[in-house]
Amino acid sequence: MKKPINNNWGEKISEVSKQIKEFKITSFYMLSTDLYKINNKKLTQIITKKFKNHPATIMVLIGTKDGQLIAKKNEFWNIPSEIHHLKEAIDEKTNDYLDLYFIKLEKEKQNWLNNAEGNKFIKFIFTPLIEFGKKSEIYLYFVTLTVYQNGAIVIDLFEDLRDSFYNIDFLHPYTKMIAKLFPDFKNKNKAYSLNSSQQLDDILNYIKKELSSINGGIQLSERFFTLHFITNMKDMNKLEFFKKDKLYTWMINAPYTSHALSSMNKSKYYIADYFDLEYINYINKGANYIIWNNNDSNNFEFNFLQQASFFLASATPFFQLVCLEETIMDGLEKFHLSNEKHLINFNEWAHNYKKSYIFMYRLNYRPIFELFNHLKEHSDFTHDEYVEKVKQEEYDLIKEKYQFNELRNTKLMEAILFIIASVSVLQVINIFTNNIEILLISLASLIVISIFIIISRNLK
Repeated sequence: MKKPINNNWGEKISEVSKQIKEFKITSFYMLSTDLYKINNKKLTQIITKKFKNHPATIMVLIGTKDGQLIAKKNEFWNIPSEIHHLKEAIDEKTNDYLDLYFIKLEKEKQNWLNNAEGNKFIKFIFTPLIEFGKKSEIYLYFVTLTVYQNGAIVIDLFEDLRDSFYNIDFLHPYTKMIAKLFPDFKNKNKAYSLNSSQQLDDILNYIKKELSSINGGIQLSERFFTLHFITNMKDMNKLEFFKKDKLYTWMINAPYTSHALSSMNKSKYYIADYFDLEYINYINKGANYIIWNNNDSNNFEFNFLQQASFFLASATPFFQLVCLEETIMDGLEKFHLSNEKHLINFNEWAHNYKKSYIFMYRLNYRPIFELFNHLKEHSDFTHDEYVEKVKQEEYDLIKEKYQFNELRNTKLMEAILFIIASVSVLQVINIFTNNIEILLISLASLIVISIFIIISRNLK
């Protein structure tokens, strides 16, 4: 990751940002315009078959119907001999991360949802990209793939940024790394490559490509959301640097330039107001969310689990619904609804997709439901009346097209049946007479009548 510009602002931001206790999750919600043709159970089976025993998969988590969590670890990858002395430290940190960011986090989410049946899922955790610092610091970046029971597919990038710095734009974190281990997922022998030119994007693109190949090939659309969990927001806002503009304000209005930082003028889109809820605080702009609470504890693990489990329990179903609505808004033609049956299947699939979140309204723990509603009501993705009108017009146009095609096919079939009947009449006439003139006159009459009927019906 690139080092920031060497100027006063860059030095200030670098110095203050290293004190932020942050964990970042970037979620890519994938939706295929072909998924309405695939049974959700079958979809889960197809993806499970592809990734369960994949060389890159080091752990599988399964959330069951009764709220239990099943975890199965696979063998870790080998590292190059040049840094084999760090193998034990890497494995230890990997196990710690798997335990905290996946097993414990999912268990806490299950607790908030109170064994909700709608939270069934299977999650594949892939071997991480690894960076090393000058003093043998180890930085791990995990990518996961989750399939929910309603057919929702989510790719997550997990980044522990506690030892990272922010660039002058206050958007892109970096580490003072000196080496990198890249896991090439195409590699069958489970061996890392030292200082490969490949990046995290290559891992994400590989998974997306594999998903696109299922069921003979499907077209995937995606919506991404970025979540920043800050576990020491109160302490950070006590610093002189954040006396005027708080940390969450800096983060949500990023990126910045040197000129913008030196100017007193703020954009009209600059926001500073956040939502202060009973259990959590957050501020967002579009798909970017900064989340924190007012807990006085300095325990990172405790604060992170409390924030992330609570927020994700409500936000995950909300983000899935946003992905569905945005994909539909982009254009129903992408779903290739070529006949009335496809339209019915699509409507049924979309209805069941939304219906799968009815469990949110039946939770015993009301704050989760209230946050779910709050996210919907204050979403930047809410469709206004005009957008809804355009969407309905598209539905109506598709229906009209089907009706027109059906009517045209009906007319064509009637014409074909008339011609067949006419031929039968000629055969009957031929039985009673061998007069060629009568037969020719009858044939000509039938042809003229057929042409007249076809033209007149097509003009209607």
